[in-house]
Amino acid sequence: TSPHHQMSSESLQSLGQSISQHIDDRDDEWVLVDEMEGLCLKALPGQMIKIRDDQVENSAGGFVFAVSDVTRIRRFLILGVDGGSYYSSEKEMTLDNVNALKDIIHRGKADLILNEIKEISLAGRNPKQDPIMIALALCARYRVSDLSKKAESKTGQLYQEYLKAMHKDAMRLVNEVCRIPTHLFSFVKFCEMVSADEKVKTKEEIKKEKEARKEAGDADEKMEEDGEEKKKEEGKKSTGWGRLMRKVIEGWYTSRTPEQLAMHITKYAQREGWSHKDLFRLSHPIAPKGENQLVYEQIFHYAVKGDLNERKRRLPIDSDEAKAAKVKYTEEQMKREEESQALALIDKFLSLSKETPDEEVAKAVREIGLVREHIPTEKLNSVEVWEALVQKMPMTAMIRNLAKMQTIGLLKGANLAKVANQVKDKEALKKARVHPIQLLLAKTVYDQGRGDKGKLTWEPEKEISAALEAGFYAAFTNVPPTNKRFCLAFDVSGSMGCQIAGTCISARQASAAIGLNLLKVEKDVECVGFCDDLVKLPFNGDWTLEKVSRHMDTLRFGMTNCALPMEWAKKHKKDFDVFIVFTDNETYFGDVHPFEALKNYRESSGINARLVVCGMTATNFTIADPSDAGMMDVVGFDSAVPELIANFVQGHI
Repeated sequence: TSPHHQMSSESLQSLGQSISQHIDDRDDEWVLVDEMEGLCLKALPGQMIKIRDDQVENSAGGFVFAVSDVTRIRRFLILGVDGGSYYSSEKEMTLDNVNALKDIIHRGKADLILNEIKEISLAGRNPKQDPIMIALALCARYRVSDLSKKAESKTGQLYQEYLKAMHKDAMRLVNEVCRIPTHLFSFVKFCEMVSADEKVKTKEEIKKEKEARKEAGDADEKMEEDGEEKKKEEGKKSTGWGRLMRKVIEGWYTSRTPEQLAMHITKYAQREGWSHKDLFRLSHPIAPKGENQLVYEQIFHYAVKGDLNERKRRLPIDSDEAKAAKVKYTEEQMKREEESQALALIDKFLSLSKETPDEEVAKAVREIGLVREHIPTEKLNSVEVWEALVQKMPMTAMIRNLAKMQTIGLLKGANLAKVANQVKDKEALKKARVHPIQLLLAKTVYDQGRGDKGKLTWEPEKEISAALEAGFYAAFTNVPPTNKRFCLAFDVSGSMGCQIAGTCISARQASAAIGLNLLKVEKDVECVGFCDDLVKLPFNGDWTLEKVSRHMDTLRFGMTNCALPMEWAKKHKKDFDVFIVFTDNETYFGDVHPFEALKNYRESSGINARLVVCGMTATNFTIADPSDAGMMDVVGFDSAVPELIANFVQGHI
């Protein structure tokens, strides 16, 4: 659905092509891939009957078309797997998607995964980072323990070369994709899981394991530690911390400027059960040579020890330390250390406490650049401190903290106007790479006046709510109208009411929001809602998200029949160039398959109509016919959807 930019090395692609030629060599342990389970055919409604060889059974029992490798990768990276769907549990969907990536790697197509990771991550089209990090870790460490001894067969040796090339290409992406320590910690966590060949656990599973370990007590923990030690001794598992991994982690730290590094290390001290001290202990980074060497050494010391050494110029002149410093460092290096803004930030951060006056904290924010994460918890109820913070607060942080600002009474007068203008500023949103879903989620939580977690409650301001909605539309790629005739078909079946990707919005709300964005661009549009029946919807570009949601809530929900929009258009002799179906991708009700309904509509109307299917959940199925150039599948929460649709409708892709 977009131009394919080559991100991986020619070596990996060449080796992958060679690997694909060995797929049929089932006797070699290196190319064994799990076979799909047999399909169960049933005498049920039409969509539950397999009528073409390239159809597979989905988790609702209906027969649909399996998506391509690239589409499957994009769905995993963009939609993620946190929330599951109406028919598939979170655990099943998570493991199924990761296994799908393993299968793609086995078939010599790792370059597809790496290309999509870079393209999607750098474009900011993924609302959550974990899927990107899981995929990157998989490519960086998959079967790393199998490289410890040389394979005996030629196929095995080829696979080893392929895996090494994949690991190197994946590691080259770490600096770009892991933009902040949170991403890096997440990547390292998943690398260890992949290296040890553990399954990627859901957040609920991790939480239960932690609770179980806590209840078990020290005795069981000791047994577990002994067991892990024994496994290491036997060489059954790998931690993944080889030379390549250490070099990449060291490179992440040494490639940042001192100012960037000081901010990163103090702002993101620890995440995902990892700290900077842990990474330094395992990677042993060495401060870069040059004029800032002493500054880096100080920052590295802080990362490990939690404090700073006395500046070299502040040491007593006749002391042994001062004399040693003059031998080891140049005057310029000591001058840089003395005047370093990075070290000044760390100094001020270390000096703050709950006893520090509000005005001093606010001054540090304005003059040194401290951010919310640096501020002692007790000071985060101060309007004076927040007034200082909001002046240079990053867009994502501002959106995330709207409830707090509302609760303490900051959002009044000039502060209210500033924040409202900021969250709907199109250029600022683009620069910060804010995904539309972030604004949609923020608006949903803000409007309800309470959080899903915690005890905060607030009275929403209409100006902020309206700004968040305006920001939602501004965050989408702005594209000119195609001047085609559109039918927007919204799946309103029961499964669409379920929340997606661990958020507080449903697939129904998300589809309505994306549909409204198209309504604001295109002029000739009709909207219908469908499940096992179809109703016309009165939506237009002047409607708000709230108004659409209220209208959706009045509709009768049933089971899904995605063929209805085309059947309805044929029956009523409607002229459409494009059908856009918003669904959660689980379809099992009805006697006519959607691709057949589209074919029938084309024959009846004489219009070579196109069909776009926007999926709301990360399953590996689609209702579009992969052999039909007039049918396209896109992921519903991709911020480039309007532009993709415009290009597809005009025949560019």
